[in-house]
Amino acid sequence: MSGSPIKKTLEDFDFSFQPSIDKRQIEELATMRFLGNGENIVFLGPPDVGKTHLASALGLVAARHRFFTYYINCHTLIEQLKKAHFENRLPDKLKTLGKYKMLIIDEIGYLPMDIQGANLFFQLIARRY
Repeated sequence: MSGSPIKKTLEDFDFSFQPSIDKRQIEELATMRFLGNGENIVFLGPPDVGKTHLASALGLVAARHRFFTYYINCHTLIEQLKKAHFENRLPDKLKTLGKYKMLIIDEIGYLPMDIQGANLFFQLIARRY
């Protein structure tokens, strides 16, 4: 139900492959304290360094802790928000996306975002805030 594209765990992650990632920091994130504190996490880096793996693995941890968790690709999210706006269902879509304690938005910045998409994305983030 989470929408995650991969079913990999933190235990599956090869920290030796990406030594710039602090394993202790990831282990701290796995405590899920950041969710209780209402904090956001952003993984930045070039392609193929493990961002999706880590985000999905943390989503699995969150789900195991019984937090409603949802993974979505940014481009897909923007298209869904545009469609909901066009169909006058945007408030309902934002409400649905707001119910997830952990919302994982992958591949932000991978594809360009137009003005309408950026506005809708901002509305989602502002509502969740």
